[in-house]
Amino acid sequence: MNIFDATRKHYNAAGVHPTTDPDNPRSQFAVDRYENHLSKLIKPGMRALDLGCNAGRFTFAMEDMGAIATGIDFAEIPLLHAKEVAEKRKSRCQFNIGDITALPYKENSFDLALLPQNNGYLSYQTLESLTIQLKGILSDDGIFVVIMLDELVKRTGEETLPERYDVQTGLMEGHITIPGKGVYASPWVFWTVAFAKYIIEKHFALEDIEQIEENRFMLVFHNKKTQ
Repeated sequence: MNIFDATRKHYNAAGVHPTTDPDNPRSQFAVDRYENHLSKLIKPGMRALDLGCNAGRFTFAMEDMGAIATGIDFAEIPLLHAKEVAEKRKSRCQFNIGDITALPYKENSFDLALLPQNNGYLSYQTLESLTIQLKGILSDDGIFVVIMLDELVKRTGEETLPERYDVQTGLMEGHITIPGKGVYASPWVFWTVAFAKYIIEKHFALEDIEQIEENRFMLVFHNKKTQ
């Protein structure tokens, strides 16, 4: 299964849900959950990249915090909506089509990159590839922020846990039903905070791991190009 193709199809089919629409108050909960934490990292004029931005909830939020914000996503329908919202708001946010296996940005393009709870769509190899790309794309001492769930915390007590995912790849096959559109593959990758930390620390220096809620964690890494 190609996890990127499957995910793109179901996000394009789903379109823009009220809880992901930056123009809908129902989406504000996601930003509110992390606003106090992100605002401590974002400085005025900081160039920030929202990885897997969907319709731009976090992209616009980072702009509101003072960043010069850019979002990238591989699903065309949500991204088109983000551009429409930007035009309506007269926002400076930029939105690019593309995926994180081959980011279309030059060296030193950004000071901060945010992966907001999208790591479940990345294989173990893809997260490491992304981290290597960000090593060049981020400025020296740039920040890589990963917001994630821990599958071990989420699935504590499930006796059949080892049978639910491929232990070599972490891939868990799933499906999502979109009303009026049908059933779409919705694969997910088994991640833990410890393993994400292990992979990213090969290339970045860990600054902090903060537990936002029972099973929501923010990992903050710094780029050290001179090491």
